[in-house]
Amino acid sequence: MPKIYRLIRSGLKFLALIILSIMWIFPVYLLVIDGLKSAFGVVSTPIFVPASPSLGSYSAVFSGLATSLKNSVIVTIPVALISTFLGAMAAYYFYRVSSYFNSFLFTLIAIATFIPFEVALVPLIRLESDLGIFNSYLGLIFGLLVFFLPAGALIMSIFIPVLPKGIIESARIDGASDWKIFSRMVLPLTTPGLISTFVFIFIESWNNYFIPLVTTTTPTMSLIPIGLASYTGGYGTLYNESFAAGVISSIVPLLVFVFLSKYFIRGFMALGLGAKG
Repeated sequence: MPKIYRLIRSGLKFLALIILSIMWIFPVYLLVIDGLKSAFGVVSTPIFVPASPSLGSYSAVFSGLATSLKNSVIVTIPVALISTFLGAMAAYYFYRVSSYFNSFLFTLIAIATFIPFEVALVPLIRLESDLGIFNSYLGLIFGLLVFFLPAGALIMSIFIPVLPKGIIESARIDGASDWKIFSRMVLPLTTPGLISTFVFIFIESWNNYFIPLVTTTTPTMSLIPIGLASYTGGYGTLYNESFAAGVISSIVPLLVFVFLSKYFIRGFMALGLGAKG
């Protein structure tokens, strides 16, 4: 009987995995297939049935989104790198120095990650205007960092406590400075956590719509979420181009996740092992 129960349990897990995979793959399939149709084909054929496939929509959309794609790459990579690195430094500081003030400061950082973007709308625009960086790459990076730096510190503060304190204390006894410990021990030992944080912040900043909307005023500075919105008109929508735009906008974050997925998974596995200890 126990063997039968194990087989049933394995079968149920496999079935659940298949169902979840279909739930994820089917919308992607619809995006790809309907992006290959003509505008008439989208409205005249069932949404899940291929009909006269053509790359015309993808070609037209890629030409229209090329500037937004370039801008998003230029902006989101520095945002993810800076947020991850400075977040790791902040997390290491809170890990090393324990006090009531630091606990209060860490609480403020945690709260900052949940503040709605709309709350900081007016101060952010005024500050960027005064600094002369409004409607620029620097302004976009600054605006996103305001919200994602606290997130980087909060996420890395989950990974860094997994490190054994004995190793760090031994290095301090041997005369290593905090910077040397951080750069030569903490960073290498938390690489999966760093990559997990980078992937999370990169995808979140890539998909962020509100900050690019309020910190840019010209189409040449728009990021990919703003570019995508241009394919939904007030008086009509070319659905084939909207589907194609959705596919093209997802390629970069999907590639980032695919290439870094094993480190992403290792990061959460390390987190789980640390939590058990």
